[in-house]
Amino acid sequence: MTLPRLRVDVDLDAVRDNVRRAGELVGEAEVMAVVKADGYGHGAHRIARTALDSGAACLGVAFVEEGLRLRESIRDEPVVVLTDPLPGEEPDAVAHGLTPTVSGEDSVRRVAAAADRLGRDTAVHLKIDTGLHRLGADPDEAGRVAALAVELGLRVEGVWTHFATADDPHSSFADTQLDRFHRALDDLRALGVRPRYRHAAGSAAAMARPAARLDLVRLGAVLYGIRPGPAVPHLDGFRPALSWRSTVVAIRRADKGERVGYGLKYRLETATTLAVVPVGFADGLPRLLGNRGQVIVGGGRRRIAGAVAMSHVVIDCADDPVAVGDEVVLLGAGQGTEISAEEFAQWSGSSVYETVTRISSTVPRRYLGTSREDAKGETDGPVR
Repeated sequence: MTLPRLRVDVDLDAVRDNVRRAGELVGEAEVMAVVKADGYGHGAHRIARTALDSGAACLGVAFVEEGLRLRESIRDEPVVVLTDPLPGEEPDAVAHGLTPTVSGEDSVRRVAAAADRLGRDTAVHLKIDTGLHRLGADPDEAGRVAALAVELGLRVEGVWTHFATADDPHSSFADTQLDRFHRALDDLRALGVRPRYRHAAGSAAAMARPAARLDLVRLGAVLYGIRPGPAVPHLDGFRPALSWRSTVVAIRRADKGERVGYGLKYRLETATTLAVVPVGFADGLPRLLGNRGQVIVGGGRRRIAGAVAMSHVVIDCADDPVAVGDEVVLLGAGQGTEISAEEFAQWSGSSVYETVTRISSTVPRRYLGTSREDAKGETDGPVR
């Protein structure tokens, strides 16, 4: 089979090992595998199945629409939606057995009404805003919201919050948030609400703050082998699951002093071999990588020469023996070196999360490994 001009390889064995390693580290807490944003660009369906097979207790998505797509392949396992349903989404969420988040009386009433109409026993997770100031009930109002949910026949299966500074070990604000969360939980207990799951920790807090692990940890970045912050410890044994690869489609030889690319902003200091690679910002390669980003080609790392265009980049290969058809590693390992998501993010002035999620869904994902026998070597087309 002819390989596409561009592909993402996803190592399901790495995902499996990362889930198991995380489970060992977090002890008694159970693991939610967060597969929002199409599994952080890795492919939600395959990641979800692998994570569940490897010990994850449930899945997490951001929106009802993501949960509904996941139900095409994940039929019965718990899927928690980490934001309130939009008005009108409640019937679909309830009918498909999703577990919605509720943050206030309005969303509680809407979900309860849908559950009553459909005759479905429905669990919810109550979100409490302890300081991120984005979504969630005020801690002082959480008891009233939880009591209303119970009164209207919903099961308050989980109560949770979200840290603002979990990846900063020098910030005490996460401790402040956790204290606020525990006080709100005390209020709920006084009302007889005792959720199965209390959860506060995402990847960074799960690794760095044992006190925040509670009953459930929401694992996103570390599930994919990505460090959620440069100061986050305990990533020994985790492996990146994703690599992004292309191929050389043309070679040019240019003289010293020539300039390359749109705007002619890259000047050659010596006579150089230039390799043309069919990837650009339409595929998710940031324009900010022009003149500063690197790829792995030929014998090692080489710089992007000039602007990142919509569909192509040019690579300064010096005098390396590079040929048409040679593999180009944009993200991942090759030729004895590796470009990590963290390094890639630094070049583009971005984050590791944006690095992997911005890769276009039109780039085929190829699944490798032995986590599921039928996934070995399989190639998907565009991820929908």
